[in-house]
Amino acid sequence: MIRLLLIILLLAAAMWLGPLVLAEPGYVRIVLAGYTLEMTVVGLVVLLIVSSLLLWLMAKLLRALWRLPSRSWRFWQWRRRQKAQQAFQEGLRAFARQQWQDAANLLQQSLAHSQYQDEKRMLAGYAAFYAGQTPQAEQLIQQLAEQDPNTWFVQADLLIQQGQAAQAANLLQAKVAQQPKACGLGQLYLFSLQQAGQWQQLLEQVPAALKHRWFSKSQWVVQRYQIYPKAISSLVQSGQFSEQSDYWQALPGRERKSVAAVIGRAWAKANQGQTEQAERLLVNTLALADIELAWPYLRQIPLGKSVLQLRKQVQHWLRDHAGNGYLYALLSWLAEQEGELEQARLSWKKALQYQPELAVSKS
Repeated sequence: MIRLLLIILLLAAAMWLGPLVLAEPGYVRIVLAGYTLEMTVVGLVVLLIVSSLLLWLMAKLLRALWRLPSRSWRFWQWRRRQKAQQAFQEGLRAFARQQWQDAANLLQQSLAHSQYQDEKRMLAGYAAFYAGQTPQAEQLIQQLAEQDPNTWFVQADLLIQQGQAAQAANLLQAKVAQQPKACGLGQLYLFSLQQAGQWQQLLEQVPAALKHRWFSKSQWVVQRYQIYPKAISSLVQSGQFSEQSDYWQALPGRERKSVAAVIGRAWAKANQGQTEQAERLLVNTLALADIELAWPYLRQIPLGKSVLQLRKQVQHWLRDHAGNGYLYALLSWLAEQEGELEQARLSWKKALQYQPELAVSKS
């Protein structure tokens, strides 16, 4: 409404002043340095308006030229960032497709953009390592933040994959002491000790794993079987295991009495020729619920012909659980121990009927 009123007032003023200006245009005379400039007042006003407009356009043009380098720089930065982001996306796709060399090249190109630098270097390092470019992978990992637990994890993981588990364990020993609650580091530390065959040190770290909860409860149930059977049997064979040793007594009672630990002790006794004692340990400890997790380790125990009681126990379980493939697998292994190869074959066939995934464990 106000704008409409202003327009009406301007039109009214133009209608009133127009005839006056045309009838009496006025006169302006400018004399400067011998030059004389004469014009009407209307001409002077028009000249001032045009001059102001030209000055404004010139100032705007100069300002645009002044800002051109900065705008060009921002444009090229934007283009560079776009290319880096595109390289990152393509690099991730190549990584997922296990096209390691392409992934390494693309992920390194994506470093042109400052976002997620460490993550890009980690992925590029792994890709370069899997592509067989170990020096390049090590160079990328060295550029990561030194005090970042993720950096320590990658360094140790690559050492393990190169078969240098003992060096990885030495590296992680100090790092885990600095970051005892870093679950990923703790899990990798235990794995490196297993791969390096440092069984006593592995058992010594179990209290820390439990205290700082490196594994969830469900994970630890599985982890027990990956630790105790091989650790105990190996220490017994080397004459370094004793139930009175400090590292064994430092374990909680439920760990020392766990099925996984008993399997380790039975394995050790069987290797020492005490097969009857080994069988007795298994019969007194094993429960039906333990068979699935214990199966990969039970089948490695050389019980020989001392399997009668264990075989009776398995047959007893089968009366009420005839569809349990792991029981048939265990029965097959026991028959094989006694030299009954045909019975072992039939039981194994039955096991695969109910549990086809057992074919992988057999191979």
